[in-house]
Amino acid sequence: MQIQNTFKILARYWWLFLLVLVIPIIVAIFFANSRADTYTTSISFTVNRINKQPTTEYQFDGYYALQASDLFSDTVVSWFLTPSVIVEMYDKAGLDPKLISLSSLTSRFKIKKYSSQNIVVKFVSDSTDDAAKLATAVIATVESKSAELNQSADRKALFEVIGAKPVTVQDSKQVLLVGFVGLVIGLFLNLAIFGIIRTFAPAFRQQRFEV
Repeated sequence: MQIQNTFKILARYWWLFLLVLVIPIIVAIFFANSRADTYTTSISFTVNRINKQPTTEYQFDGYYALQASDLFSDTVVSWFLTPSVIVEMYDKAGLDPKLISLSSLTSRFKIKKYSSQNIVVKFVSDSTDDAAKLATAVIATVESKSAELNQSADRKALFEVIGAKPVTVQDSKQVLLVGFVGLVIGLFLNLAIFGIIRTFAPAFRQQRFEV
């Protein structure tokens, strides 16, 4: 009996179920296609130890070098979490940082330290031109600050940070994924509507009969 009622509801309100299923998919695909193009840029930084200072512990020199590089890499990473440094990067690039809040500013750069000597920085831009300008400014800022910071008593740099050639790719709008999300939303809405119809349809029939 329940299966028979289910098919009756589906047969009677098929147009409503189809409409509720299709509309979220169309809206989701339209939203995905209407989004502005964005570009993700990746920059790799290498931390090298230079001008080694004399030490009597030559057997541990390699270990100490790695430890020192690791600590200095942490300093480089911290720059991308410092608002003043980020604003300096935008100023060098000649771009408006569009400062809304400090948290939004410091979250623009995604930093990952893969090793004591390898740091990768990623950021998103609205155009390839802005991406190239900001990437150049980021490399220049990091290299100049690292040269100024790590100096020995005789003003020789102990580390050098070298930025590799930036790689910029256009982000996918993921139309298929967004369309699938719209499909899932449509299915959930259909289940909700089916439940409502199944609950209140007998009452409607009874009210119609009494009238």
